[in-house]
Amino acid sequence: MRWAVGTPLVVLGLLVGLWQLSRSWTFQLFGELHARVETSEKVVALTFDDGPRPGQTEAILDILKRHGVRASFFMVGRNIERHRELAARVLAEGHQLGNHSYSHRRLIFKSPSYVREELDRTDALLRGLGVEGELLFRAPNGKKLVVLPWLLSRSGRKHITFDVVPRDDAEQDVELLTSRVMEAVRPGSIILFHDGGQEKPGTVKAVDIVLGRLRAQGYRFVTVSELLALGGG
Repeated sequence: MRWAVGTPLVVLGLLVGLWQLSRSWTFQLFGELHARVETSEKVVALTFDDGPRPGQTEAILDILKRHGVRASFFMVGRNIERHRELAARVLAEGHQLGNHSYSHRRLIFKSPSYVREELDRTDALLRGLGVEGELLFRAPNGKKLVVLPWLLSRSGRKHITFDVVPRDDAEQDVELLTSRVMEAVRPGSIILFHDGGQEKPGTVKAVDIVLGRLRAQGYRFVTVSELLALGGG
């Protein structure tokens, strides 16, 4: 009887633990994970996921240029293939490009060969655009369990997450997006927005407002690699 009762509880506890591990922005079992950098300097990294997307990415680029800000774009491989000229423009305008998988499928409960192909295909596309140096990675939806961190650690690769999440993937209210960023941001933060997926007019307006307000508070903006260098990463 005790075995019959205890086993389901153990299984439930294991499943809850795996779920918490998969969604943690600050912990993984292997390798380097960076959600922010410890620093007293007022500096942050602005990042964009899921692009490039015609219309949306150009609008973001125009705002960044107007503010004189460089950001980091974690791109999906198949979107690079579809919109290579747009991806090339992002790079040409001085922004950092990172790997966000090829298909944007969640890389949990996948074989090592599947995960490796998702990384390698997008790496090759980024190199083909002319991206040099270290290639940072961000998991689709920030999800990971064992295989992905293990493969990243074997190649000494950094996994970049975030600590400021306005949830513009689910919400386009400009005031709400802006307030979520301003309430959560602190020195060393990595801010997550999206330039891919569905059209996001609220994101475009919120980014413009956030850049102005943070700069008024004395913040400056750097790429993720520059932010990690400040923290010795």
